[in-house]
Amino acid sequence: MEAALELAATTRSLASLGLREVARHAGLNPNTFYRHFKDFDDLGVAMLDELGTELRAGLREARMRPAKKGFRLSDFSNPAEGLAQAQALARESVGLVLDFVMDHREAYTVGIRELHGTSPVMRQAMQDLLDGIAVDMTEDLLGVLMLPAVSHEELLAVARVIVRQMVFFSMDYLEQPSRQAEIKREAERFILLLFWGAIAARAPELLSQAKLKFPAI
Repeated sequence: MEAALELAATTRSLASLGLREVARHAGLNPNTFYRHFKDFDDLGVAMLDELGTELRAGLREARMRPAKKGFRLSDFSNPAEGLAQAQALARESVGLVLDFVMDHREAYTVGIRELHGTSPVMRQAMQDLLDGIAVDMTEDLLGVLMLPAVSHEELLAVARVIVRQMVFFSMDYLEQPSRQAEIKREAERFILLLFWGAIAARAPELLSQAKLKFPAI
C-alpha cells in the first residue's frame, strides 16, 4: 500500500501502475500482492477505508468535545458564548482536516485524483467516503449538538457542500504554503456562514427572539 501511494502520488493514477513496478518498489515478490488484493482497485479501496476511518473518527471526536462540556447549538441563553463556541468548533474541525491532509499528503493527493479518475470503483469509493463524512456531520449536529431549526435533509445538503469545498481548501493548503493561515480562516468562515445562513433561512423568529448580534467572522 505504501509503495503504491508513493508511486501514484507523483503524476499517475493507481490504475496506471504495474504490478511488478509496485512489487519491486515494495521489495516484495509480485505474487504476494494477490494474497491480499484481487486488483489495484481493491488495494485503492482498502487504502481509502483505512485513512477514511481515521479521519472520520477524528472529526467526530472533535465535534463531541464541546457537547461533553454541555454546549448545544440550540442553547441561545448566552448568544455571544454560543457563537464563540461554534466558531471554536469550526476552527478545530478545519484544523484537524488540514493537519490530517498534511500528515497524509500522498494518500490525499491520490484520493482526490481518483475522485475524477478512470476507475469507476475508486470514484465510487471516494464519493462514499465524502458522503460518509457528511452523514457523520449531520448526525452529530442534529443529535448531540442539536443544531436548531434545520431539517435533516437541509443539514445534509449543507454538510455535503462543506465536505466538497474542504477538498478544494485542502488542495490549496497543500499547494500554497505561504497562504495556509489565510486558507484556514477562509475555510472556517465558509463553514460558519453556511450554517448560520441555514439557521436564519428556517428560523428567523428564533434569531429575532434571541436578539442575536453576530460577530464578524
